[in-house]
Amino acid sequence: MKKTHTYYSIQNKRYKFYYRGKSFPGENKTLINQEDNLIQKTNFNSLGYKVINLKTKLPYNQIVNEIKNYIKQLIEKEKKYKIKNFNLNQYHNYVDSKIHIKIINKLIRGIKFSKKIPRDKFEKVVSDVLKIDVKTKNKKCPKVIPNIFHIRIVRPNIKNDFNPPHRDVYLDYLKSAVNIYLPICGSNKKSSLTIFPKSHMINEKNIIKTSKNSFFNNQKFTVPTIIKSYPSIKMIRPNPKSNQMLIFSPYLIHGGGLNENTNLTRVSLECRFWRY
Repeated sequence: MKKTHTYYSIQNKRYKFYYRGKSFPGENKTLINQEDNLIQKTNFNSLGYKVINLKTKLPYNQIVNEIKNYIKQLIEKEKKYKIKNFNLNQYHNYVDSKIHIKIINKLIRGIKFSKKIPRDKFEKVVSDVLKIDVKTKNKKCPKVIPNIFHIRIVRPNIKNDFNPPHRDVYLDYLKSAVNIYLPICGSNKKSSLTIFPKSHMINEKNIIKTSKNSFFNNQKFTVPTIIKSYPSIKMIRPNPKSNQMLIFSPYLIHGGGLNENTNLTRVSLECRFWRY
């Protein structure tokens, strides 16, 4: 299938990307109006996202250290020696491409919550923000494992480490949720998650996307890539700091965010919640 290209912007800077796959406009409907909009009772329903201060609501430093140690152990297992003075934001200097792929294949299945990364506290924080009771369990889709979170690793200036512009909800089992992004390290104005504000309200007829399992920058992705939208895709980086967390609707167009730091790996914790 022929490879072609299109454009989107992040912080008013234009980016070009290549894709392969059939593309087509959507139906005349606004998805979030037909499904469960979990941010409807919040003061950020119109924007689709909010950065919140955690303060003592989550044991942030404990979570960061636990994830740091977990990734360190994965690297040590592959390299077969102990690492002294490990610095997680230098992850890219500890691994080559082969080891990185092995680590990603282990992380992709998700990681179970624990006493040091407490699921109930995450659920409490998100429930309080939304003003409704939410859990990590999707009752309408029991095959989704209810007690895991995901770790995202995006190395500096590697075009295959991040998702294409997309909406999670093009995958049925991710509908009617809300997402969080918790920075662990290396997340800043050059690398943090990108989102398109207010795009959760865009009608599908104004979006051109590929089918599932298409290619973005020569990498295959399950979720369809959004090629164009009207209005055009204009991403920003909300850039939550340490001890802050981004909450956003999965109906927002997001992704496509290259890590433009020259020598910092971005690591983040990501999870989804559903009405319970």
